[in-house]
Amino acid sequence: MNNGLRHCKRNMKINRGLAVIVFFAALIAGQRVSALECYACDSNEDPECATKPGRQISVEECPSETDECVQVVASGITRRGCLTRLFPTRYCPEPCERCQKSLCNRDIFPHDRLRCYQCSGADCVDVANNTKWLLPCPFYHENDRCFTKVLHMSNVQRGCERSVTDSTTCPHSCIKCNRDGCNNEPGVWKQSCLQCQHTFASPNTDCWRGQDMMADKCAASSALYCENKNLYGEQAKCFTYINEQTGVVQRGCSSNKPFFPSGTLTECYGENCNNDCLTISCNTCSSKDDPKCIEGKNLYASKCANGTQSCFSCENGSHVTRGCADADFFAKPRVNEVCYFCRDSTSTGCNRYPVRTCYSCSSLDDEDCDTMIYPDTMNQRNCSSHDDLCVSTVVSKLELTYVLRGCASHLAECTNNDPLCVRCNGSLCNDVAIDLKNIGRRQISLEVSVKSKDIVARGGATMHQLCMTVVLASWIIAAILNKI
Repeated sequence: MNNGLRHCKRNMKINRGLAVIVFFAALIAGQRVSALECYACDSNEDPECATKPGRQISVEECPSETDECVQVVASGITRRGCLTRLFPTRYCPEPCERCQKSLCNRDIFPHDRLRCYQCSGADCVDVANNTKWLLPCPFYHENDRCFTKVLHMSNVQRGCERSVTDSTTCPHSCIKCNRDGCNNEPGVWKQSCLQCQHTFASPNTDCWRGQDMMADKCAASSALYCENKNLYGEQAKCFTYINEQTGVVQRGCSSNKPFFPSGTLTECYGENCNNDCLTISCNTCSSKDDPKCIEGKNLYASKCANGTQSCFSCENGSHVTRGCADADFFAKPRVNEVCYFCRDSTSTGCNRYPVRTCYSCSSLDDEDCDTMIYPDTMNQRNCSSHDDLCVSTVVSKLELTYVLRGCASHLAECTNNDPLCVRCNGSLCNDVAIDLKNIGRRQISLEVSVKSKDIVARGGATMHQLCMTVVLASWIIAAILNKI
């Protein structure tokens, strides 16, 4: 009995000892499993240590239970690892960041490290949609800057100023900035300019003064544009050339500007900056002082004020004035005046044409409108343009037949299909007499056309109406031929 008790106690002691051994073994094993691990790298050997932390495959296990992971910058070089390995004295100089979790030293450090686009070659010309080149600067400096260095049209270099040895020797096409991602401007940028040409032989008013007549600001227009291709940091120009002696106006890009031996060349910076209207020249005169002002011959044209949009010719009765339609002109009331406006590139002035005036009357109101015995007393009207036509026509309405005279643009009764409508080119040329008394004031319901001196009547007319119409049309044609 005693022997059995002794044997049982001995086994219990052995089991306790084994349990203690197993406990300490498990404790030691657990400590080994939970040992601190840190990223370990040096940006002097691997730049990604600074630019892409956390992607390094190098990881080290710290030897001390009280160790820490660190990320530190010394003399611009970024280092990561266990504190006791990098600094056995456990002193980490600033800037230094410590942490006590495995692989916790994987941040961009310092947190204010500048990020720049870093690339070179043809792929680096335009990086606007390629963010893979936007990285932290490998070498840390608190006053670092991003740079863009354009070598030529297909070779651009971008990076961090302190990380590239030759970045300090940038030419004029090298731009520096100090914000994250600020060096993303295209290495080559385009600038458009108005492109057109005007000559006396091939007029192009859009190239000279293509603005709307009532526009607030004079601006030339064109459907054609050219492009300057500029290196980043450089600026090209748009140009406008004028030679008043030869009547040539040309606009375009300075990159393909021809040589102009004479004339005036103006250049400017900016998108389509060469669209300003050229200063217009107008004839300035008054028929009260100069009789030639009425006919518009042998007049002298002079430059108008900047911003003047057009020239004018105004008539008030027998008085004619010409000049620049500037702000002063529009500020004055125009009473009983008919004015024409024009804009042209000629240095002789576009308002040199005579004012077109036509007799304007109806034989229903004035019996002399048909016979024109006293033309000096007949009403006159200024037409809407200098190249308008004067007309005379016979109208039949409501059992009445009467004569109308006036400007073609104002007389709606005179249509292109009306064979009785007589047109002429020249002021007061519509004075051919038409004697309706010998024909009778009866309604004419015929459509008459003149072909090769023959008068053809069409429609349901009586013989009497047909004879009246043929006689009337023949009389008008004979009068025209005699007038000619």
